[in-house]
Amino acid sequence: MPDDSFDDSLTLSHEPIYQHLRLELMRGDIRPGDRMVVKPLAQRFGTSTLPVRQALQRLVAEGALSDEPYRGARVPLRGVDELMDLRRVRCAIEGQAAEWAANRISAAELERMQGLQAKMTRVSDADISQNYLIWNFEFHMTLYGAARSPLLMPLIERLWLRAGPYLNAMRTEFTLGQGLDHHQEVLSAMARGDGKAARSALEAELSEAAEVMVRALLRGPEKDNDETEPQQPEQGDKT
Repeated sequence: MPDDSFDDSLTLSHEPIYQHLRLELMRGDIRPGDRMVVKPLAQRFGTSTLPVRQALQRLVAEGALSDEPYRGARVPLRGVDELMDLRRVRCAIEGQAAEWAANRISAAELERMQGLQAKMTRVSDADISQNYLIWNFEFHMTLYGAARSPLLMPLIERLWLRAGPYLNAMRTEFTLGQGLDHHQEVLSAMARGDGKAARSALEAELSEAAEVMVRALLRGPEKDNDETEPQQPEQGDKT
């Protein structure tokens, strides 16, 4: 069935498909190793294969996906060194955003973050945690948006395209709720306008999350979503 949240009036353009998949990657809806098979995606979005291919090509160019000849795009399985480098860069850039946000955040933004934190805190069962990563994503993007830096936000989103799929490791039976103490520290720092404390708390959260991601990587993926037949080039349709 086509995705109900997808605006089928825009199916002649690849842009809405790109934006939709981009958001799913950042939120952690798609797991490391998952294959992005063109025909099922076209059926899901109720469109032809061409805009899907164009959307996937953009995500490959951004480093969010890798492309394998005759097998299509997939979410990369990143190495330990890459995840540690990602942590270092995220701490620098997202930490700066948190520091700036402390003196710029509005009462409405702070209230929104507090509400999202309350929702995440109430989730205790990994089997019903499907909204947990969505709320976590919204918490962070509200925080970074409060930095009021149009140049910084695209950089942060590019980082989340790489980190997002690995956030699935944060909603298992053993890791669900990990990092929420740092969220509370961020909220407290925001409330008193303490940028240094906000940055410190956020960096602690990102470092802790990176350690969970590495442990999940070393255990290996639960499954390699490779049940589909290799994709053959369609006649007259180049990827």
